[in-house]
Amino acid sequence: MNEYLKVFQAITQFSDRLLADEYQSVEIKQSATHLSLDVEHCIDEIKQSALRLKGLVQVCFKDVSQAEDVWNSKPRIAGASAVEVWEQIGELSGCDVRIRSLGKQGKSDAVVKVRKSWSDKATKLKNQWFLWDQNHQAFQRDSIGFYDKDNLHKELRNEVDYQVERVILIVENQLTSIFKELQCIDIEKIECCIECFDLHSQLRFRERLQSIGGEIVSKFTEPLKYLPESYMKTFKETLRDPVETLVHKSKMGITLIDFEESCKVIGSILDDLILAIFEERVKQAIQTVEKAMMFYNNFLGKQARYQQETAEQRTAEKDWIEYQRQQLREVEQYIESVISH
Repeated sequence: MNEYLKVFQAITQFSDRLLADEYQSVEIKQSATHLSLDVEHCIDEIKQSALRLKGLVQVCFKDVSQAEDVWNSKPRIAGASAVEVWEQIGELSGCDVRIRSLGKQGKSDAVVKVRKSWSDKATKLKNQWFLWDQNHQAFQRDSIGFYDKDNLHKELRNEVDYQVERVILIVENQLTSIFKELQCIDIEKIECCIECFDLHSQLRFRERLQSIGGEIVSKFTEPLKYLPESYMKTFKETLRDPVETLVHKSKMGITLIDFEESCKVIGSILDDLILAIFEERVKQAIQTVEKAMMFYNNFLGKQARYQQETAEQRTAEKDWIEYQRQQLREVEQYIESVISH
């Protein structure tokens, strides 16, 4: 590149001399002028290319520095306590077992409580609107008329909205025990292992740790805000759908059969939602524990490999790093000479 630059600069110098010679013809001076302008474009292109190449070389320097950072991290990883890491893996294994058990029991308890809560509400509405007492005798009617329809609609929607709040309390309470298990994961021990790595790996591991931690907190403290992906609507909207279907089925009124069917649909939605939430949350909790165990296992794998490396191997790696850096410095000096001309 520098040789070409010198050639173009020489062409420019000869053209300038020709233009300064008063005895040269107009035609050759015109040619010299055009040539000088075009050569200037060539010189600019070489310098621009040198500037772009300089930027690329800086990236190469960063690659070499990263390699050196990894090289420096090897003794830290090799010297870490494997006993403490194995202890953490054991703790995580026990945590995995407890989460699976708590998830199974919590799901069952939540379904039972929500079913009872909704059954009581549905029975209350049924007795209120489809039964009446005459001379101390209860009579059941098959339907309610147009004038009672709007009032039942309003009360049913209110009860459904209340049920949403009830479900939130029940589900949050049952998920609390699983959330506590996840909080028992010793983040400080993981951080100690992370600090052994090179800076690039430290940043990557910490970002993953923060991302997983933030998602866990959100989904376990606000379970109905973060529904499984299969639910396109909010929980309240999903429960209101069968209510609106019931009300708009007939303009004249609401039959007992349709009312009971609507209540069954709502109950089914409640069951499905609770099961979906627990399956998704328990799966996420287990995956979190498994990711922590995988991190430790990978750490032990690197540690075992680094402990087997010889002093000669480390010296050879260091020499390679220094050689690459020296080669890049020579290229950098060459580029600087092009830019400065």
